[in-house]
Amino acid sequence: MRSTDRIIFSASAAAFAVFSAAAGARVLHPADARALRVAQHRPTELFDVLGGFFSVVGAVEYATAALLVLAGALSLGGRRVVAGRLLLVFLATGLLEIAMKMLLPQTPMPEESMRSTDPSPIVDVAFPYPYPSGHMLRSVILLGVFYAMWPNKFLRVAIVVFLAGMAASRVYLGVHWASDVIGGSLLGIAGVAWVFRKWSA
Repeated sequence: MRSTDRIIFSASAAAFAVFSAAAGARVLHPADARALRVAQHRPTELFDVLGGFFSVVGAVEYATAALLVLAGALSLGGRRVVAGRLLLVFLATGLLEIAMKMLLPQTPMPEESMRSTDPSPIVDVAFPYPYPSGHMLRSVILLGVFYAMWPNKFLRVAIVVFLAGMAASRVYLGVHWASDVIGGSLLGIAGVAWVFRKWSA
């Protein structure tokens, strides 16, 4: 890996591991509960609409379709290695997400706080635990590729703003704790850094 990629990958992967352990031990719950109260302090119809928009964008069906289109475009553009790594990371992190939602004993979201059940048009699976946020994971991976490959100032600002909106909506809708959102983001960042790794000769 190039030194920058190695540092980003190592730091985000290590942070994800530590954060996951803390979430599983439920030491983050007091901060999560406060963040949820703040996020839902003044609910509005506008926030509900925005939350619904971000829920659709981050849904596994649409994210998978977007990934396949992106991977195909990269492959046709001569970036087959990047396309292959992207597909591998998307699959591997998705499987890890499922495993952690089955096994990591993060505090479940209280039903009374949920403003959305995040229904999926095709894949609708209920997991016992909410960590990490799949919406954040998938969005960070997909948009992270654009962020890394096209260093345009306005594009990068738009990506950061979009991801911030996605993160806020997850907590506002009561479908994820703030720690779930952070965990999904860290795993996504590690995945993007791995996609663009370059091994020295």
